[in-house]
Amino acid sequence: MSRIHLIDDRIFQEITEVKRQSQGKVPFWRKLFEQYHKEGIAFKDAEDLRDLYRKKCKQLGIKFDFTSMEDKANINRMPGARVGIIDIETLPMLAYTWGLWDQNIGLEQIVSDICVLSWAGKFLNESEMYSDILTSKEAVARDTSRIARSCWEFLSKCDVVIGHNFSSFDIKHINSMFLKHNMPPLKQVIVDTLMIAKQNFHFSSNKLVAINKELGIRNKQENDGFPLWAGCSKGDSGSLKTMLEYNINDIFATEELALRFRPYIRNFNMGLYNDIDTIQCPVCSSTNLKSEGFYYTPAGKWESMRCQDCKCISRKKQNLLSKDKKKSLLINS
Repeated sequence: MSRIHLIDDRIFQEITEVKRQSQGKVPFWRKLFEQYHKEGIAFKDAEDLRDLYRKKCKQLGIKFDFTSMEDKANINRMPGARVGIIDIETLPMLAYTWGLWDQNIGLEQIVSDICVLSWAGKFLNESEMYSDILTSKEAVARDTSRIARSCWEFLSKCDVVIGHNFSSFDIKHINSMFLKHNMPPLKQVIVDTLMIAKQNFHFSSNKLVAINKELGIRNKQENDGFPLWAGCSKGDSGSLKTMLEYNINDIFATEELALRFRPYIRNFNMGLYNDIDTIQCPVCSSTNLKSEGFYYTPAGKWESMRCQDCKCISRKKQNLLSKDKKKSLLINS
């Protein structure tokens, strides 16, 4: 089946009716996508179907508020935030230098600055991979205008972004690229697996390759080292192809690490992104929770809850101490 690039009137009317009946409370895009796939009508994915519907609305002059919170909460996802996993590769700076050690490179010595070479990403619990890399011509010229747009499009669909060393490296290079090309900023919750490793564990090295090896999970793809980056800088097509494969494999390695680290994620609550009223795990949205004792602070006492799926431990918000008990507590000074 070849991919459909336009939707006909029949499909448009069907989607409009389903959308009207859902009233923004029932997810329907994936169900429709699977229905049309069985009929032999090919769309890239459920979100592709949604985007084509939006374009049809625009052509007909019909307002479709695709940025509303109701629609955003129901786009091809499990209950909770749309969690994206992303990783970038960069081209190294080229500069003139008179030595190998203790060099201070002046601005006038720089031939070409660091730039984003490629990016890869996927959504948690979804199979499709998204990626882009500079062409040979773009790599030589270090022209990132095209991949900046594709990277922005992916990140704009994320509520939460997961990456290894993302806060200190990836997001800063990405934001610099967006700023250079006059693209608006994006705001997401960031879950950095490097920060989780530093805050909670003691590995001999906090590099992704070392941690994944220690945990016995999927690891980074091996490569030839710096010659691969040098080949990409020269626009070698074979090197660029290998680099993109390497970048994509990093996503799978990061995803497996993120799932192992998930019980240790703090200051993040998936429950904020759905309409489920029952208590749920803040990091995986599971409602399969069991009481596990109590959590105490100088301010009070709370019931602890253990997620039976991801094993994260959290606590309820109700302070179990009575007013009299709170008044009777002393504070060490």
